[in-house]
Amino acid sequence: MNILIIYAHPNPESFNAAICDAVEKEFTSKDFQVRKRDLYQMKFNPILTEDDYTSFYQDKVPADIQAEQSELIWANIFVFVFPTWWAGMPAILKGYFDRVFTNGFAFRYSDEGPEGLLKEKQALIFQTTGQPEKSLKPPQLTMAMQASFDIGIMNFCGIETLAHKFIYSVPYVDEETRKIMLNEVKEVVEMIGKQK
Repeated sequence: MNILIIYAHPNPESFNAAICDAVEKEFTSKDFQVRKRDLYQMKFNPILTEDDYTSFYQDKVPADIQAEQSELIWANIFVFVFPTWWAGMPAILKGYFDRVFTNGFAFRYSDEGPEGLLKEKQALIFQTTGQPEKSLKPPQLTMAMQASFDIGIMNFCGIETLAHKFIYSVPYVDEETRKIMLNEVKEVVEMIGKQK
């Protein structure tokens, strides 16, 4: 099984980085093949331009997008690790979907509506937030973010979401709590590993 981690946080010392490392080590220890796309380190350009649109419709996919699509083709499971900013994902990750999950690659339209083209793929999502669970769940923000990602993007492209784990109050918890959180991340990975 091939695992592609798509990581979107600008700080290499962040808790998101620790989650990313834990995921990578846990899958590697189970003899999975693991690759990582660190979008900030790569300086990935998230801006979809008119030139991109023109190229896509002429079946001329830019080289940087071809490279990312090759990674996606290689992988069986995508692991997304990112913080919550303004009740959603960082712009660089949204731009990754805008530019890489293109019409004709990740989905296509027909007379019967959209069809996901990545049906053999699965996804695992780890999303951190600075807010406590009690602030996000009652107004259904957690549910809204999960639906937007899992249904609006993953399901739309035919990808099965295996788990979407929210990790709350990250800037305000102590080191012991962070260790517990990382163990929970490892448990999710271990559960996925046992199913494969």
